[in-house]
Amino acid sequence: MDVDRIEQMFEYSPMAPALTLEGAPPRRPDVLALQQRIHAMEAVSAEHHVFPVASGLEGLFPEGGIQRGAIYQVDSSASLLWSLVAEATTKGTWCALVGIPDAGVAAATELGVNVDRLVLIPYPGTQWLSVVGALIDVVGIVALGSVAAPSDRMLSTLSGRLREREATLLVRQAWPRCEASIAVCHQWSGAYEGGGLLHEHQVLIEATPRHGQPVRRAELMIDAFGSHDVAPKAPVIDINTQRQVG
Repeated sequence: MDVDRIEQMFEYSPMAPALTLEGAPPRRPDVLALQQRIHAMEAVSAEHHVFPVASGLEGLFPEGGIQRGAIYQVDSSASLLWSLVAEATTKGTWCALVGIPDAGVAAATELGVNVDRLVLIPYPGTQWLSVVGALIDVVGIVALGSVAAPSDRMLSTLSGRLREREATLLVRQAWPRCEASIAVCHQWSGAYEGGGLLHEHQVLIEATPRHGQPVRRAELMIDAFGSHDVAPKAPVIDINTQRQVG
């Protein structure tokens, strides 16, 4: 493992926020050194029990943000992933993407993600669990690509590690013990009869908690000005029903 390449990810420089992991996972002393470095730079206080999200997404979570120490299933939409982690990265949280080579850093920037706080490991290979375990010691949020859930024993160990480090794992596949499943429906506007330019991207998001709790919903609009919540529309009222005689 080339530790110098990892350390470059945590310098303020214009380099692309990408790292390809080859060979064995990082050694424990290297992880500890990186952990101390990030904690010294971390702007988000561990006293908060959630990672912040944009105002339009707060309603998806009972506590108003992504719960620390939890696992969430998030569908394969890149715009959903970036929207979920954007606010946290701007507030100082480090985020790592493992096994998601198609995420698109340019789109992340447009959606408000601070790419200086990103670590990208697109091809972890068979070492993905070791990589995730090492990153939990270093970053606040880890997003994992489509991999099968580990065994119950390994999942218990991983869940305990997340709670201990107050980190959060976002997975694409349906895993047991997920705090909630978050899915998105996309609606585009601007192209008519095969012509025209796309100018608005409406995102309808649903978070289905475990234990049969009510489904939570949010709505975002992505356009030339970035990502923002959709203001609720005033209800249409038939004024004839409001008239009084006399």
